Amino acid sequence: MTAFPKKPGNMDRPPMRGDEGIILIVVLWVMTALAVLTLSFSRESRIEVLTAGNARSMEKAYYIARAGMESTIYQIIKKRMTPVAQTAFGAEPDQIDLGKVTGSFGGGFWKVNVQDESGKININTVSEQQLGALIRAAGIEEPDALILTDSILDWRDTDDNARDNGAENEYYQSLDPPYTAKNNRFDAVEELLLVRGMTRDYFYGKPERLQDGTVEYKYGLSRFFTVYTTRDQINVNSAAVPTLLSIPGMPPEAARMIYERRQVQPFAAIADINREIPFQLPAGVITRLTTAQTGILTLTAEANEEGARVRRVIRAVVSINTIGAQNPYQILYWNENISDYESGT
Repeated sequence: MTAFPKKPGNMDRPPMRGDEGIILIVVLWVMTALAVLTLSFSRESRIEVLTAGNARSMEKAYYIARAGMESTIYQIIKKRMTPVAQTAFGAEPDQIDLGKVTGSFGGGFWKVNVQDESGKININTVSEQQLGALIRAAGIEEPDALILTDSILDWRDTDDNARDNGAENEYYQSLDPPYTAKNNRFDAVEELLLVRGMTRDYFYGKPERLQDGTVEYKYGLSRFFTVYTTRDQINVNSAAVPTLLSIPGMPPEAARMIYERRQVQPFAAIADINREIPFQLPAGVITRLTTAQTGILTLTAEANEEGARVRRVIRAVVSINTIGAQNPYQILYWNENISDYESGT
């Protein structure tokens, strides 16, 4: 048999150094790609684990806050049903008196801020003078203070005539989406968010960093207004400093002293003020103050699981009635969508 000579081809060519270099580069690229994919998958897995953990902590904090809310309501009812004769004379104020109730439940901790609605100003009946004074005392400067004052008055009046710095239907209809002015009483304080000039920071407040580096929460207008009481007098044991400053004739330093004093020991009577702070308040200011409570309370409960950084905040307005009522309390308002910094911590 005749043998045919083989034709030279690539299969018989010995490998060259250049081919080995190309193979090495390809291998390195593959390994790099696999490393990037592994790191990306690891990072996403870690984020998912953290997210799931935060969600679980938030859910647990919610029920801890609910427990704190119920516990505080129970303690308030119990205290109000206790005969005065059983209360020790000159006893130290308890947590309810100071408006800060704390406790633990289910592996976490809760804190409830208690404020009688008599320490706020009714948004539907406040005068123009006091309204403007409160807005400025809350730290809102011109021209926003003027716009808010006039716009709030326009929102609650019954006509469609806009004040110089206010707004009526012509303004609100120009927004996207458009809506109409209320031209009636506020049914809820949250309606302020619809009023011209109102921002979320003005309404809810915001945390601010001080010169020493610490962070302090600055309350917004939602903490100073109410729709649940029509009293003209302001409860000194529940009022914030801006609320006290809004009273015509109130000396600023006296307002701060009143607030600091009641944080330690609530005033038993208005007559105690002139005796215990180095200010002689004008008669017109004294008549605007009271220590009487309404029985309608704002409760702000914050809670967190032990060791967790996330918190849950719930706010409610509760009417307490321990005299002849079938139910000793009634929930008038409930909000579970409160920012965690609104707790004031």
